[in-house]
Amino acid sequence: DHPLREWIPDIDAWLAEMIRLEGRGEFRADCCPKCHANPAIYRCQDCQDLELYCKGCSLELHRRSPLHRISAWVTNRFKHTSLKSMGLRIQLGHTVGNPCVNPISGFIDGFVLIDLTGIHIINIDFCGCEQALSCPLQLLRARIFPATSVEPRTGATFRVLEHFHIESTQAATSAQAFYNTLARRTDNTGLDSPQDRYSAFLRIMRKWRYLKFLKRGGRGHEPGGAAATGPGELALLCPACPHPGKNLPLDWENAPPWKKWLYRLFIGIDGNFRLKRRKVSSTSVDPCLTNGQAYFVEDEGYKSHIKTFGTRVKEEKNTCNNHDAATLANVKGYKSLSTSGVVAVQCTRHEMHRPCSVGDLQRGERYVNVDYVYFTSMKAAAVKSVIVSYDIACQWSRKFWNRVKAYGPTIDYDKETTFLIPKFHLPAHQSSCQDDYSFNLTKKVAKTDGEGLERGWAITNDFGPSTKEMGPGARHDTLNDGFGAYNWRKIARLPITLLTKAKRAAESRYKHAAEFQEFNAAIPAAQSAQWASDLDKWEHDPSCPNPFTVKTAPMTQAAIHLKLAQEEATEIEQGRLVAWHGNLSPSSLIVTGLEIEEQHKVIERRNVLQRKIEIWADIQKVYISGVDIIRSLLMASSSTVYAESYPLLLPSEACAFIGCNLVLLDYEWQLREGQAHGALDSLRRHLRLRTYLCKFKGQFVSGQRPTTWARSAINNVQQKVDADMARYRAAHSSLISLSRHLNKSGWQTVLRPLEDDDVRGISDGQIFETESHRTISWIWKTPGISPDGDDSDPALHEALRIEWCKSRARADRWSEECELLQEEMRRVTQLHKWTAAQWIQRAAAVPPTLTPDYAEGQTAYAMRQADIRTEMSELCTRTW
Repeated sequence: DHPLREWIPDIDAWLAEMIRLEGRGEFRADCCPKCHANPAIYRCQDCQDLELYCKGCSLELHRRSPLHRISAWVTNRFKHTSLKSMGLRIQLGHTVGNPCVNPISGFIDGFVLIDLTGIHIINIDFCGCEQALSCPLQLLRARIFPATSVEPRTGATFRVLEHFHIESTQAATSAQAFYNTLARRTDNTGLDSPQDRYSAFLRIMRKWRYLKFLKRGGRGHEPGGAAATGPGELALLCPACPHPGKNLPLDWENAPPWKKWLYRLFIGIDGNFRLKRRKVSSTSVDPCLTNGQAYFVEDEGYKSHIKTFGTRVKEEKNTCNNHDAATLANVKGYKSLSTSGVVAVQCTRHEMHRPCSVGDLQRGERYVNVDYVYFTSMKAAAVKSVIVSYDIACQWSRKFWNRVKAYGPTIDYDKETTFLIPKFHLPAHQSSCQDDYSFNLTKKVAKTDGEGLERGWAITNDFGPSTKEMGPGARHDTLNDGFGAYNWRKIARLPITLLTKAKRAAESRYKHAAEFQEFNAAIPAAQSAQWASDLDKWEHDPSCPNPFTVKTAPMTQAAIHLKLAQEEATEIEQGRLVAWHGNLSPSSLIVTGLEIEEQHKVIERRNVLQRKIEIWADIQKVYISGVDIIRSLLMASSSTVYAESYPLLLPSEACAFIGCNLVLLDYEWQLREGQAHGALDSLRRHLRLRTYLCKFKGQFVSGQRPTTWARSAINNVQQKVDADMARYRAAHSSLISLSRHLNKSGWQTVLRPLEDDDVRGISDGQIFETESHRTISWIWKTPGISPDGDDSDPALHEALRIEWCKSRARADRWSEECELLQEEMRRVTQLHKWTAAQWIQRAAAVPPTLTPDYAEGQTAYAMRQADIRTEMSELCTRTW
């Protein structure tokens, strides 16, 4: 009954076969087929091939690779051996079959070579001929990366370095874990452990990463080489962001106003306190190879700036809610840390790190740190307008321009800047920030959410545990490599990413445009025109009154109590409030008791209602003949019929059994239509009251007694909401019945079926709907919801104004998103073409002084990079 038997029915046979493979199997040769001597039998542990090796006739073992591990058949089992012990030597500097006349043994025949198959000790011979290259270059030509440049004794194959390079950036595998895996693969028993070359492997990877940076950055094709690499030149650019001279039109600066906003740069700032570093090593002992050339800012300039302005730039007093960015200045255990985290600048729409955009933090996100990283990142940006999102933008932007002046000539910044708060962080801010720093309400920002950095940290945080114990240089090089790999994965996925966004944007644009048009049709034209004018003024000049701001004072507890009491008094006068007691209001906490007296009241009201029904039914027989017979048939199955369940058989119901006068049907139609609109008005009023109560309870109510009162009040309003729903549904059902006989049509576009999901406040969306996708229930979009000139309910008018503005903003943002995505698609294909052209120019500019082999290599690499970019551009075109 073992579960594995479902997958492998004959599991024992499979097990026996696997054990059988430990022997020689069909390879039963006991003598050499050439000289009939007894040959040795070997098995390769990597490719599992069995081979003969006969010394008598020199029948050679077929060696698939000099790094394969070999086991020899001894008596009755295989035993581990090595190609080195069998006399294999690797000759460098010559082609196969062309022996060297002056070979030089490498380090007493004990060269340690790290490979995917394990850690090997091999016999290696360097070429000692007169025209021989240096030992490191001979190893490189054999695709072996030496650990040192003088008398190398350790190396790693290119394939193991390429494998670990990808694995470390994809899965954040540490070098120690990877090296220990290779060591265990070499010997997992501890009987013949390989020599420890972990520190050498670390040095090899540091150099490998940096050389890959230089190679991919085109530095091998530039006259100045690695030494002439400028700030950020090794970083990968985001193809979808605007780069003047690369992917923008030549006349982009003179574009009309309606189009110029498409050339804005959207960037975000955020700190990350998971990428810490302990106080180990120093910059002098462990310098950074990519210092200022990739994603981290240049170290000396950064430290000098902090030293100069660290005491001059004061942290301002917080005027908003407390946030981690401001309160984490004293990180727990910071005394043992050299770096408490990093602050980074990233393009928020495509989530890619910008060149020279990351800096270390010492204690929290101090403005002096954030400012330097931001301004350094903006040096390479030639655009004129920038949208900056930062989770504490409301604080950081207050004295922003004052700090720019304080920094003096070291900072050259003159861009038009708009400060906003990422959407997920915005609800944690006070209400004024939610109105002034919202992506949803700001014009010409499309559907940017500003949270790109937060999503990126989820991936790069995997490097935190391994980089925490590194020296400063090794940590920067490793993180730079990780950021570069992250950017490249984003670039490779841009075709499908932008296509997915475009499909969603096109659908949402249509949906919310129709939503706004429907809502706008329910508002008087003069009123909507005034709101549109106010909104346009604020969008062009933020100093104008903000139409999204609530100006009406919120309801107090006393006002809510009074409003409920007034409604109950009205219901008592109309005889509709059954659950009424003379001493306590139903809006207060209704306690148990007085059940007998309440039952007496119910019986008394039932008797009064019964007498009214009997009089009314006698008169009904005059207008609708035969109605008494139908009623008798309906009541025949029940022995007792109470007044509240008495079948009234109004025309809308009676016409299903007998004929009714059209005049009666028309009268009921008009009354039912009014009843439906009245029920909707009452429902909207009670929903707004329920919203006030819920907000009031969440903000101001604490303690058992106040919470009990608030909960009782909310339940009381909910009962009224339920009653309004029932009254509207009854009226709607009657209208459906009457419309068949009166041939009424078109009325259901206004009075629709009322579903449970439709019963929600004006600012409440359906479940799981965010603000960007929120829809307004149709009950708030019926004509007449806001009578022209009626100021009897200013709170309702303000709520309608705010929701009207938000509805238009949603439609505008989705329309802008479609335009911006189309522009970003054009920019991506254009930048790929520009990059391909750059590589073609490098291929054509290969210096004639190079030897043919070096010139051929430079040309081949440049053309290969050009092909990659050209094919990526064509893939984008096909995809979109």
